Amino acid sequence: MKVILCQCIYFLPNNKSFEYYIYNIICKIYRQQPTHSFQFLSCDNSFFLPEQKPAPSSASRRFSAYGINKKWRRLKTAFLLKKEGPDRVISLDGYPLQTTAHQILILSNSTDPETTKTAIGYLKTGNLCTIITSTFMMKETLVKQGVPAGQIIVLPPAASSVYQFFDWEKKQSIKEKYTAGKEYFLLPIHSTSHNSIMNVLKAFSQFKKWQQSNMQLMIMGKLSNDKKIRELLQTYKYRSDVKVMEDILTDTDNAAITASAMTMIYLPASEGPAVILKEALQSGTPVITVASPAFAEVCKDAVLYSDPLDVKDLAGNMMKLYKDEKFRNQLIKKGGEQVLPGSEAAAVQTLWNCIQQELTA
Repeated sequence: MKVILCQCIYFLPNNKSFEYYIYNIICKIYRQQPTHSFQFLSCDNSFFLPEQKPAPSSASRRFSAYGINKKWRRLKTAFLLKKEGPDRVISLDGYPLQTTAHQILILSNSTDPETTKTAIGYLKTGNLCTIITSTFMMKETLVKQGVPAGQIIVLPPAASSVYQFFDWEKKQSIKEKYTAGKEYFLLPIHSTSHNSIMNVLKAFSQFKKWQQSNMQLMIMGKLSNDKKIRELLQTYKYRSDVKVMEDILTDTDNAAITASAMTMIYLPASEGPAVILKEALQSGTPVITVASPAFAEVCKDAVLYSDPLDVKDLAGNMMKLYKDEKFRNQLIKKGGEQVLPGSEAAAVQTLWNCIQQELTA
């Protein structure tokens, strides 16, 4: 079987996206299925990350397309597909390509409306196609717009196996390394707006006033483009208790920091990657996040939901998780129950079954 992955529009820098998650799952399938041919067509000459080698291809093809519009990239991809003659085409950006092969389109809550609309139209014309999406909520939305339910597969993102519970000694060694042995709230700022970051800093100030402790706040992610927050941190009253981690970490380091945090605060501006929540729950780390249908589907009552615009509410939830050990342990238990059904190995098998079964559809 010849399977071709297509990446016409850039996605790999967002390493927590659903598309990137699918890419990693296919990497694993490639390594497990050496008798099948996997190719990667891409217009991005820098998409390979060091930790992703070997790439999921027996003969990867790259074509430079910087500064060229999307239409040209897709036409170029269609030309290469016709030349290669694959059995299966997987469109990582969700856009249906010109090919007679059976396509698998990857659509998530963050897929742009134009692409989603085009994918729906493509299915309605009777083309051989399957949609893989990240939530049942999105499946319901697609069905309401006329997509047959049987052509939609929900594959919720699962956390990597490196995210796991740490015992007290391992947590302490991580805290010694990053926060001089002190407890910390973890704030990953992936997809988080400027205002939400500001409000977490305000909530942390309120928490410090209520609870005189050496609790730390670790901000994980790039602040280089947010001049106002960088300036604020220079004069912030509790600046000595705030640590900014801008370096790109390995999955192992990221997992260790996640597992050792007292609480993760994840407040994306839109429905960001739910896999970040899964990583925390699988690590036994309580979570404060935004109330959204997609996140509620993933987490149910295993997390605390906060309005990112309500500083008092954020501070109150931080205080509750800090002081109420019984409640915190209840959330940890519920979180473990939520991640059990969606292991990474199960996701690999589900996607591989989809690829195989569609050959006889």
